[in-house]
Amino acid sequence: MQTKQLGWYLIFGGLIIFIIKFIGAIFSFIAGHPILGLAFIAIVAGAGLLLYDMSKKEA
Repeated sequence: MQTKQLGWYLIFGGLIIFIIKFIGAIFSFIAGHPILGLAFIAIVAGAGLLLYDMSKKEA
């Protein structure tokens, strides 16, 4: 295995671990604060509805 290829594997592996850990921390924080969880669900649902409405107007 080339050194350059190994370097890329290590960089992407580290990024994946960092992202998984960061997302886990966010979800554990939201789970500890139910009102923030409801706010997050409302934001995601509103964004989903807006995207759905925009896709229907284009068709």
